Amino acid sequence: MKKLLLTGLALVSMAAQAQTWVPQGTKFPANFGVDEIDIVDANTVWTFAYDGSGAGTYPKVVSRTTDGGATWTATTVAGPGSNALISDISALDANTAWIITAPHTAGTNANRIWKTTNGGANWTQQTSGYTSGSFGNQIYFWDANEGWTAGDPIGGFFEMYKTSNGGTTWTLVPGRPAALGDFGYVALKEVVGDNIWIGTDIGRILRSTDRGATWTASFSPVLDFGGVTTSGSSGAFAFKDANNGLLIAVDGADSPGTTTASLYSSDDAGATWDPLSPTGTWYFGDITYVPGTANTYVSTGINSGDPSWMGSSYSTDGGVTWVSIDTGSQRGKVQFLNPTTGWAGQFSDGPTGSTGILKFSGNLALGTSDNAVKSSLKVYPNPATDIVTVSADRKIENITVIDMSGKKVQSFKADKQINVSSLAKGTYILQVYYGGGAVENTKLIKK
Repeated sequence: MKKLLLTGLALVSMAAQAQTWVPQGTKFPANFGVDEIDIVDANTVWTFAYDGSGAGTYPKVVSRTTDGGATWTATTVAGPGSNALISDISALDANTAWIITAPHTAGTNANRIWKTTNGGANWTQQTSGYTSGSFGNQIYFWDANEGWTAGDPIGGFFEMYKTSNGGTTWTLVPGRPAALGDFGYVALKEVVGDNIWIGTDIGRILRSTDRGATWTASFSPVLDFGGVTTSGSSGAFAFKDANNGLLIAVDGADSPGTTTASLYSSDDAGATWDPLSPTGTWYFGDITYVPGTANTYVSTGINSGDPSWMGSSYSTDGGVTWVSIDTGSQRGKVQFLNPTTGWAGQFSDGPTGSTGILKFSGNLALGTSDNAVKSSLKVYPNPATDIVTVSADRKIENITVIDMSGKKVQSFKADKQINVSSLAKGTYILQVYYGGGAVENTKLIKK
């Protein structure tokens, strides 16, 4: 199963430090996390739950706020069978939303589309062409009428449908992309205007520029966007417009001692990706663009095990430099409406609790990427000839040396000293992995 300012200087400093998160209660059962976040406007947000307790259940619970998160109301979606899970959600307003379901076990066809027009109190099954052989992954609506949905391949092509009447009827997309033996992942999509991007288990990115009518495909640096086919691999992407975006590629996450993560940028809609050499700590739990900014992105880390593994950070220069928002607490799926309004996932403390999702407090339009005083990572001597000492105020799980083409050339398990005598003279990227989802890069010069 796939898852998934005073003086100018003083103001800049204050702005950089004023970003934080405020907990809100989703009213989900205890230990249930936020799977996806759909922000309609500053007041209205929808999300649905996943079981973060380890019990392996697949809840069909949706939560919604209509007052900016001051209160959330969670409701169980009645109708889908016991073998169904919620794959994705798309909301139009405070009352109207759609979900797509898929099977987590065998049984009656669970590939269904459901619509609510009363804020989630009731859901009505819509007629779609999904068969039991597919697996419904994504759904999106641009307005009250036009929508698109996609599932795993059937007959050599990804199963995709479009509607022009709010989902009353759905039509198979003639221009749907051909499969190369690959499949998609639940909710793994990015939509900007008429553009859609989805990722597959062999690292392909499928893209449409016309609301899902026709598609092109390209391979990315990611081996597997969800880690089902290639264990320990994953990927995430975010686009600020039709052409420019960031991509995270993770490999070896089966073990903290082998994990590496790379950040890439694209200016051609994801057809090609150029490696970045970011400074400051960034996370690979999730990444999103902040609408209304020139080039600001937020990254989050949710994996537990060590407080330093978790947190969030932002970049105002397209991923080149990163500034910490916080560290030591889990931050999951993340989404922003504008520089002052955004939410990140957490885990619920129960139906009467006060946690489960986090609302952003601050203004990323005033943010700065001057993070020179924020990093504790030290590498010396640099330039180096043989032995290099690496230290930080966090536990280091592993260190990777990457050449300027993005190729991994050396890897070291956690240690304060590494031997780089075998490296050719030149400039390299030293990537320090703190575990669970936090990485930091710095340049290393070999003499």
